[in-house]
Amino acid sequence: MKSLRIAVLGLFVVMCAAPAHGDSIKPSDPTIKQGGGDPSSPTGIIVPDFTILSPSGSSPATSPCKLTELGMTFTSPSCFFENDINPSGIGETITKLVFDIATVSPSTVSCTLINMVDFATCEIGSFDDGGTMVTFLGGKGIPFHGDFTLNFVDFPENTSFSGVSTATVVPEPSTLALFLAGIGALLIGRGLRARRFS
Repeated sequence: MKSLRIAVLGLFVVMCAAPAHGDSIKPSDPTIKQGGGDPSSPTGIIVPDFTILSPSGSSPATSPCKLTELGMTFTSPSCFFENDINPSGIGETITKLVFDIATVSPSTVSCTLINMVDFATCEIGSFDDGGTMVTFLGGKGIPFHGDFTLNFVDFPENTSFSGVSTATVVPEPSTLALFLAGIGALLIGRGLRARRFS
């Protein structure tokens, strides 16, 4: 009975790990790649919802990326972006980045990580409307003022990538240390008070 439980657990782990692999890229499949920055000037992403357009379908190889946010369009020649999401005055870390590609079937799209600096996994899924969902998540994410690149390969011309980022406020280490010290002081004070009255 114990070996059956171990076998079922092993099968469960293998099945859960399978979708996390985005490494296998079939030739001529449309591909999105995500990686660290490069030396050029990044284009700032200032809101969690934005759209990136690839005029040629292969950006930055044969055309720049066009970033649209808040009704304005910016050109990023090398598809190099910076996380400038700051809605409450405190910079936020992008912990998840999801793209909706309405014009391409999920069965033909691949994704990969150029390096493991920003996200740990890249997954392909589908939306109810038949569009493709490409999700980058895990790892350290993209910190506030952190930069990253996107590379779109072999998509149809004028493919639009509707991006939604999940951003969270990540406290600085010194802020976290002060918070933990305050909690510790409260607990010690409570313990001393309990001893005094007992």
